[in-house]
Amino acid sequence: MHPIRDQFVKDMQVGGLSEATQKRYVKNVDLFFKALWRSPEEVTEVMVRDFFIEVRDRDVAKETFRGYHYALKCFFLNTMHRDWASLKKTKSAHRPSSVCGRL
Repeated sequence: MHPIRDQFVKDMQVGGLSEATQKRYVKNVDLFFKALWRSPEEVTEVMVRDFFIEVRDRDVAKETFRGYHYALKCFFLNTMHRDWASLKKTKSAHRPSSVCGRL
């Protein structure tokens, strides 16, 4: 396993995410990197934002989009320590933004 992936899993465990959620997040992050063909260190905020636009343009289900958003938010904000505004934005005023559960 890749050291960054190992750290991502540890961050999710510390955040209290269930094993099923951890597996979904790892899968979504893996799909993101397969689509980009970049290493985590090379990814920019613009690349992530463009990916979200592409996913939205494919007219995927709302839950599919959210799955990508939460997984990438957890990975980049928490594991990669990228303080990107586009990952912090939330639509709902009723739910506070969280990164990897209760971290």
